[in-house]
Amino acid sequence: MDTLTLETLPLVKILPFFILALFAYGLAELTFVHFRQRNAKLGEYGMSLKGLGFTGIVGVLVEFVVGPFSKLLLALWGASLTPLDAGLTPVGWFYGFFIYEMSYWVQHWLAHKVRLLWCLHSPHHAPQSMNMFVGFNHSFLETIFYMPITLGLVPALLGVDPIIIAVFTFVDIVWGNLLHLSDKVVTRRWGLLERFMQTPSYHRVHHAQNVNYMDTNYNSITLLGDWLMGTLKPLEDHEPVTYGITREVNTSSFLDVHFGEFTLLWSDLRSAGDLRAFFGYLLRPPGWKPVGEQQTAAALKQRAMIMRTGSRA
Repeated sequence: MDTLTLETLPLVKILPFFILALFAYGLAELTFVHFRQRNAKLGEYGMSLKGLGFTGIVGVLVEFVVGPFSKLLLALWGASLTPLDAGLTPVGWFYGFFIYEMSYWVQHWLAHKVRLLWCLHSPHHAPQSMNMFVGFNHSFLETIFYMPITLGLVPALLGVDPIIIAVFTFVDIVWGNLLHLSDKVVTRRWGLLERFMQTPSYHRVHHAQNVNYMDTNYNSITLLGDWLMGTLKPLEDHEPVTYGITREVNTSSFLDVHFGEFTLLWSDLRSAGDLRAFFGYLLRPPGWKPVGEQQTAAALKQRAMIMRTGSRA
């Protein structure tokens, strides 16, 4: 590990070109949906561009103040701290794939189940349409801090070689963004890939506010983590996706999309009458209340099942 530097990871050099290609496709997709489909939500595209710009500015400031802070650098740091090293053998690659996929599932599951983390993740789910720019729309806190720790540092501490982390990061960024292809452009399912890979149809389910679809399909490369953890949910032809989150949100507003959940959380924390309520609001799932009917995804699903079957699961 002593000789491993970012310069030895060629994917780091070519990744910007792939990101530019995805961005160029996003612009082409926008042009098609706006001028041919006549139903592009231009305000949401503008909001996403503002978010990208803001993240870039914050990223520059963070690098200026504390130095480079990225998934790969934290992976290198983690590798230098741990006695574990699965290496670059076939077993090491298989182990690295498993750890990366499960790390992604866990961090994504936590982002939906811990309200503080949901505040970081909710900007990605707020848009009420699906397109490539939704894939770019993440909170700067999630992009700059949360992801590097959970998908760089943690896998490295578990013995995954930084080169393997770099490869799966590359696949994750490219494939993960392709999952956000507009449903106005790409409508068909992807055949055999639907059996083992995350595809746009699975990820559209993940972005749904339909109760039946909530909190499913957490992985971004394969179906492995969701299959193992029981969160896999295919798109059902009889139930089209309604995108967005359950609260009223101005999806054209950068401030409401990126900071609205923090505002609501702060309001709840100030009204908390005791420590149980305070930490419940902070760490329990979105929709949790100290008293009264719960509005969490699990509670909504249970009530929907009772309505369908007339009995509790």
